[in-house]
Amino acid sequence: MKRKLFAVAAAGLALAGGSTLATATPAVAGQGAQSLAFSCSLAWKDQNTAAIRCSGSSFVGWARCKNGRITQGAQAASGTISYAYCTSVNSSLKSPFTSSDWGGIAK
Repeated sequence: MKRKLFAVAAAGLALAGGSTLATATPAVAGQGAQSLAFSCSLAWKDQNTAAIRCSGSSFVGWARCKNGRITQGAQAASGTISYAYCTSVNSSLKSPFTSSDWGGIAK
């Protein structure tokens, strides 16, 4: 009796797993690979401002300032720029300004 119940349960799991996989595959296949990746780049900077461009999601750009504080820009749409102003915290951009001093947070 236990073997029969186990076989029925195993068959049910196999069917459930197969149907889940079958329904999930078209949804993933329909999405472009680019829409799944979130990436950011530094579009430009000056003494006080970092312009962050991200793709893959709406986002908020951020930058590290000389006074050690981190400032963030406004939320922006994918492919556009979020401006992080260090003047908002009475400072300027950290110098040297490296890749660990700026970024984007997906929203």
